[in-house]
Amino acid sequence: MDDGAATLRVAFWNTWLLRPRLWKDGPVIPGGARVFAPDVPARAPLVGQALRGRFDVIALSEVFEASEQRAVAASWPGVHAVAGPQRRGIGRAGSGLLTLVDPDRAAVTHTAHHAYRARGDWRDSDSMATKGVVLTRIRVADHLPEIDVFATHLIAGGDLVPAPGADHTHRHHGARMRQVDELVAFIEEERRPANPMLVVGDLNVAAHDPDTADPQHRYEDLAIRLGRIGLVDLWSAHGVGHGHTCTFTEPHHLPVDDDHPDLVADHPHHDHTHPGERIDYLWLAQAADGTSVVEADRPRRWAFPGRGVVGGPAGSLSDHLALSTTLTIRPA
Repeated sequence: MDDGAATLRVAFWNTWLLRPRLWKDGPVIPGGARVFAPDVPARAPLVGQALRGRFDVIALSEVFEASEQRAVAASWPGVHAVAGPQRRGIGRAGSGLLTLVDPDRAAVTHTAHHAYRARGDWRDSDSMATKGVVLTRIRVADHLPEIDVFATHLIAGGDLVPAPGADHTHRHHGARMRQVDELVAFIEEERRPANPMLVVGDLNVAAHDPDTADPQHRYEDLAIRLGRIGLVDLWSAHGVGHGHTCTFTEPHHLPVDDDHPDLVADHPHHDHTHPGERIDYLWLAQAADGTSVVEADRPRRWAFPGRGVVGGPAGSLSDHLALSTTLTIRPA
């Protein structure tokens, strides 16, 4: 590009590499492949292979074990891997966050992370995970500002024990919004005014929640908080169709795109009544000092089917779709 612009292919993916252990570094919970996630050791290297060369920066979640982190990174020789926070304590799991940066396309200049104080309780399936956020600051070109990539995974809640209040979605949403408040505070502490930023992750907030009196209320709760620091939901701004990223049960829920067999086709006439839900996000904010402009292409969804392993119920490699966009950064 002759105007000093550069491009960056970025993505987020909840990989579902979930293999809990009885204790840290102890044996895997018996029967976990049936209860939590299937074929984790086989899927981990396939995750890395699917991503290598396709994206320049990819933020992952649910890569909890060091063995899975190594397997993903080993499939992409030379990749710069940045892990999220890890609380100490008996039974504590890591954050599952892992951001990969292709060193041939971008340089990592700074990293930081924060473990959320707000979380669920003993009734919640992810109460032992270190929910938090990881910042990866990258430089694409010397004449352009750095880009701050914040990756997070908010609490899901419920499903651990059938106790009173375990399935109270109002309680879960309150915990998530407290985590979002911590996320915003961390961003405000770490962000540089000259840097555009991305906030990506599985936020466990449905863009349309039919189980509530106002299906948009919880999403609006989220969007107001992130909008205060200039963040824009890229699917809402540029996506085609509903943009659902998980909760698929049948292969026909994930029609293959004509452009690439790993892409899911987007249909403008598919609305929120189509199977699935949108809880994975890419949010973009321009540089606060106005010295650069970032444009985002239409976001796309990736299933990575047909890898010869058991993955998501609809045939995808994970139970979530990867979500990507290409950014073009240029001086203002």
